[in-house]
Amino acid sequence: MMERARRKPPATRLYAAAANAPATCLVADSPHSGRKYPDDFNYAVTLGELRQAEDAHVDRLFSFLPALGVPLLTARAPRSYVDANRADSVSAAWIRAEAKGENPDYTPQEGGLIRSPATPRHTAPVYSRTVKLSEAFNRVSTYHKPYHARLAALIDKTAKAHGSVVHLNLHSMPSTTHRGTRKSKYDIILGTRDGETADDHYLQKLRKLLEAKGYKVGLNVPGFRGAEIVRRHGNPAAGRHSIQVEINRALYMNEKTLRRLPRMKQLQTDLEDALRSFRTYCDAACAYAQKSAPKKDSPRI
Repeated sequence: MMERARRKPPATRLYAAAANAPATCLVADSPHSGRKYPDDFNYAVTLGELRQAEDAHVDRLFSFLPALGVPLLTARAPRSYVDANRADSVSAAWIRAEAKGENPDYTPQEGGLIRSPATPRHTAPVYSRTVKLSEAFNRVSTYHKPYHARLAALIDKTAKAHGSVVHLNLHSMPSTTHRGTRKSKYDIILGTRDGETADDHYLQKLRKLLEAKGYKVGLNVPGFRGAEIVRRHGNPAAGRHSIQVEINRALYMNEKTLRRLPRMKQLQTDLEDALRSFRTYCDAACAYAQKSAPKKDSPRI
């Protein structure tokens, strides 16, 4: 009997800008809202515990973006399977091992590219089996690399059309810190790795728009300053500005059951209003930067 082919969900899903929406230099992605669990995951914890690693419903929370003209890229596989917001540290090790004819064990790390436990707040290991380096490499090549390639293509296309691009990297965060022992002071945290990945005026404008809606906004808070995606794709000197956005989960869902709360609708309305204004600001800033940029063919004096 032929063995059933293992199910592999597509690496990404792109919610393209609506056809009737204005063109904009703003793009967004949600790398941790994936909830298609591949058949070869073979995890040992309960699905409920594993799902605690998801940025549950973030793609739904920001589902209004395409109507504003903002394309939204999402990951399909969950971050607990392979985390697109961590550096790809597998390839070099794989090449060395393959050259020696080896397939050594891969050790999942807490909060790493391939993680165990599911979150720092859980103690049970995700696996009761050995994870091989070839398995880790396969996850990177099948999901991690295609995600970054498609995001890079989206950013490149937007930058080419508008001269520069502003990228929002969308996440959710627990309502408590210090492994659940303290309540977070913030409703939303914005991160640019202390200015490395976006010009400050974009960060400050977004902060003011969100605070005007009544939200407590933190900037570059330790632990939420921005990780691999904004580090890799943000380059202000080249007109590429990336901001990590973290939304407090208690604002819109039950953190234990992952059920959406009625107040999610108000949060979504507030975010839509704020990001509509932010889109207008970004487009004006991008247009000004493009107009002010020296022409390539201009003679030097």
